Amino acid sequence: MKIETAGGIVEILPAEILKKMQLTDETISTLYETNLYRCLVYHEKQTDDIFLTLCGVEQCLPGYEFHCGSRGGYHLHVILSGRGILTVNGITHPMHRGQMFVTKPGEQSWYRADEKDPWVYCWMTFDGNKAPKYVESIGLPEGINWRDCYTDPMEYYNIVKETLNRPEMTLANDLWRLAHLLSFISLAAESESKKQHLSRHVSDISTDIYVDKAITYIQSNFSNIKISDVARNIGINRSYLTKIFKQKTGISPQEYLMERKLSYACKLLIETDAQIQDIARRIGYENLLTFSKIFKGRYGISPKNYRIQNRSEKEQYL
Repeated sequence: MKIETAGGIVEILPAEILKKMQLTDETISTLYETNLYRCLVYHEKQTDDIFLTLCGVEQCLPGYEFHCGSRGGYHLHVILSGRGILTVNGITHPMHRGQMFVTKPGEQSWYRADEKDPWVYCWMTFDGNKAPKYVESIGLPEGINWRDCYTDPMEYYNIVKETLNRPEMTLANDLWRLAHLLSFISLAAESESKKQHLSRHVSDISTDIYVDKAITYIQSNFSNIKISDVARNIGINRSYLTKIFKQKTGISPQEYLMERKLSYACKLLIETDAQIQDIARRIGYENLLTFSKIFKGRYGISPKNYRIQNRSEKEQYL
């Protein structure tokens, strides 16, 4: 079911078990409830700077999927228990209790509950002039969609629960909802400060762990990431990552990322008939000339000639 709120068109799930209602000026807020789901849909801006459009909690069924597509507002979820996966703009992350994730305006995203241990999450959806700044302040800037909570997730749930328990449209409740939205964001910002404090003591943790995590992340997401994304994902700054990565592997993370991209391009050139421009795009290069120049600089031969040469050599053994 899709409902128009102050934040735009939003989809309320699970659609098959919710009663459709047309919001009017007289029904500014509406609470939907089932035995697995509670969601408050809010129909009015509290301020232009920041305003609540949705909040809720859901106990998902095994394998339950939510395909968001491109939608308005910032949908900040906190996982209370269980597991699932989040995919944003083609990049997939496994998620579990004690983590948070956000979907942002214009992103193509979907998420799915685990088949054996389906997650339970709570969320608040908000928008406004200051919303992008607030999302960045909680450690989820552009290109980053999830992180650890560093705070008991039940603290977020308690804020959402209190908001859901006062759905009536009164001035007092209007202010109450705004205050609880700010508390929800504030709690996330405070936990981000805790993470930064922990990162200052990163030397107490084996650097091998960070390098191994960086390698795993690059191997899974090499097509469209930067090293700054890798650093954010594992919770350390880029310069420190470069230092410890080179100490362990002998090359920089940028060199490793480039090697991973080009290695995959070689595989596609030999094993598929994909056009070279399509192969370039699949590893993050929109400009074919740039890809060809980098490829030739690494292998001393153009992608086209590399395909011809290596296919002819392979055919000798077939």
